[in-house]
Amino acid sequence: MVYDIKKAIEHRISELAEGDVFVPADFFDITTPVNVNNILSRLCKAGTIRRCFRGVYAKPYFSSVLDRELMPKPDDVIAAIARRHRWTIAPSGDTALNRIGLSTQIPAVLEFVSSGPDKTYSYGGFMIKLRHRANKDMIGNSPITRVFIQAMKALGNGRVLDETMVALAEKLSREQIETIVEETVHSAAWIAKVARQIEEAIK
Repeated sequence: MVYDIKKAIEHRISELAEGDVFVPADFFDITTPVNVNNILSRLCKAGTIRRCFRGVYAKPYFSSVLDRELMPKPDDVIAAIARRHRWTIAPSGDTALNRIGLSTQIPAVLEFVSSGPDKTYSYGGFMIKLRHRANKDMIGNSPITRVFIQAMKALGNGRVLDETMVALAEKLSREQIETIVEETVHSAAWIAKVARQIEEAIK
């Protein structure tokens, strides 16, 4: 029975892409949390999987081009941490500007707002900071709307230039823009206005 459980977990991991990040809860439909944690711990010791943080694992990804194993992307790791704790998160500050395409620079400190507590993680040469924010801009909104709102806040009221709105109209799909317009109705008036202006730019 234990063998069958282990094989079931290994099979599910085998179906993941190299570099994919996962948490124990992804296997709780197979067996108990205690069994899952024990099996993942053994697989980690065997080198079958890698531990990023406590309770966050990844399927190894070896790059033949670079001739070395690559670490999972920080965004994937922090998303897994949020999923593990059932937090709602969104990139903020310079991180939000980078993720939505308004900045090409990848900040050394990756900032996120979170419905969970303030947390700081060190991972892969990056510092990941989560700041607690429990408000209407987080809960119930889609990921694209959350990052849009945080990017606008990073720019500031009255500092979103026409060229910025045109750039977003070009970078975002029509479906994404429509979602943002719909979901920012109850956000700050100036953010909702920017969303509508971006929609106008694609008409």
